[in-house]
Amino acid sequence: MSIEIVADFNQDNLRLYKRGLGIIFNEEIGDNLKKKVKKILSDQEQKVVAVVGAAGETEERVACEKSVLYDAGFSDIVYIQPTIALAAYFGYSFNEQVPVMAVVIGETSTDLAIILGEKILYSGILDVGVDTCIDAIINLVEEKYHVEISYETACGIFRDVASLLKNDTRYAKFPEFILKAEQVREVIYPVYEQVIGAINHLLPQASADIMRQILNTGVLLGGAGAKIRGLSEAIYWSLQLQTMVAVEEENATLIGAGNLLEQPELFLKLSHSA
Repeated sequence: MSIEIVADFNQDNLRLYKRGLGIIFNEEIGDNLKKKVKKILSDQEQKVVAVVGAAGETEERVACEKSVLYDAGFSDIVYIQPTIALAAYFGYSFNEQVPVMAVVIGETSTDLAIILGEKILYSGILDVGVDTCIDAIINLVEEKYHVEISYETACGIFRDVASLLKNDTRYAKFPEFILKAEQVREVIYPVYEQVIGAINHLLPQASADIMRQILNTGVLLGGAGAKIRGLSEAIYWSLQLQTMVAVEEENATLIGAGNLLEQPELFLKLSHSA
């Protein structure tokens, strides 16, 4: 089975990565999706697609993704775990005897895994992500200023002002109020404390040798929620763990899975049928 395309779903958009070309498609899911996809893919390429699973993928979401992809013209689907894709983004070869810990902070959930070679040794899913922070920001503004803001406005605040660093002086100014970074930090820090706690909980499940190696090599971070300022510092302050944050946080898992297309046999070993 030849796989040339990797797909992922970013909020309401479908994104496609083509082997050798990179990200070639990023469009809102809608009535004209099939027509748009057909313009960029040949009939041969439309037979099979690999999907980067979202952090905390549910059966309902998988069914929705399948429906969208089948409607777009794909006939065969395989899935790859986001933590595996993130490790590939950082160049992990999957034939090493050195473990890595990958953490993908997604829109609705966070996936964590300790990987050794081609196997996920230990994994966990945490039901918090960027949307948890967005809801916290919406509630903060409503409770403090008695103003209702949209999801999109809260996303902008999260993107431009949110920080885990103390004494961050940034702020967001609106006609009815001014929201400071420190105020946002107070409501989103508990969310990231849960992520840090999940990392701390997963580590002791490994053997002493694997745990020692991860303490030396650190943690790989990606996903939309890894973009926040001060994440590396917060993890180090709490766990004394070094981290590596993907440069392209939101695209890291898609790019990582796309890189794996260059090794078809390995890709099929690491993926699973939908």
